[in-house]
Amino acid sequence: MLINNLELIAPLLPKNNPEVFCHMQIVCRAKDHKDEKVKEGAIKTYFIRDEEHLRKVMPEVILLCEHYGARAYINVSPKSFEKLQKLMLVKLASLVCEGNIQNPRKTLNSAAGALVSKNPVWIVDVDNMEIKELLLGWFDDYFKLDPTLPFCNTREELYLTGIIPTKQGCHLLIRPFNLKEFNSNFPDVDVHKNSMGTLLYYPNSLSRRYVCSECGSPNIQVQAWVNANTNEYIDDITDDAECWCEDCMKHTKLKKV
Repeated sequence: MLINNLELIAPLLPKNNPEVFCHMQIVCRAKDHKDEKVKEGAIKTYFIRDEEHLRKVMPEVILLCEHYGARAYINVSPKSFEKLQKLMLVKLASLVCEGNIQNPRKTLNSAAGALVSKNPVWIVDVDNMEIKELLLGWFDDYFKLDPTLPFCNTREELYLTGIIPTKQGCHLLIRPFNLKEFNSNFPDVDVHKNSMGTLLYYPNSLSRRYVCSECGSPNIQVQAWVNANTNEYIDDITDDAECWCEDCMKHTKLKKV
């Protein structure tokens, strides 16, 4: 399931302000590679200045995500280059005093992630799309949305920065609110204040995990036990990796990619 949120995220980035950046990372997540020994962590970091900059690096981002089976996340809360430099100095000085020698790139990425934006955007992680409108209704009441007023009469003007699709559901990008009050109403909904950010790109390579061992085609079928009444998948009939390839037009073996 390919997800490319470039067109939704690009308009949210800073405009004409060279003193700030948006922290973006390409991250390999262990849960995307359950059958493999993959170390979770950032593969590459970007300091995105504006929409033009993001569009320029996007082909490289897509290439790396597809190659490594990784996701791209971006924090759309603008952060200060000046404050980043000062925090870097503090972290480097602390490491030197402790005798802890590490790659400065790791320190830089850590400092960028820890840095707090002057204009933060929080992320409400919605895995169950059935409660999306219920959540938005709660925020309408919390921020006192009143469509009859001549100003601040839309969610976008009042509190909603954007709605970004994810693999499970969506991210609601919201201006800061009372987290305790929110959690009392929605205890099972996660809120991220200063995280990696929202999903920019989810690669197609994570969706297509098996191909035909002879021709490499993903156009393959396997036999399975299925509930006759609900059509619910139960299990594969055999575990010998046998499949039918629509391109070879014969029985072959599965190959994991």
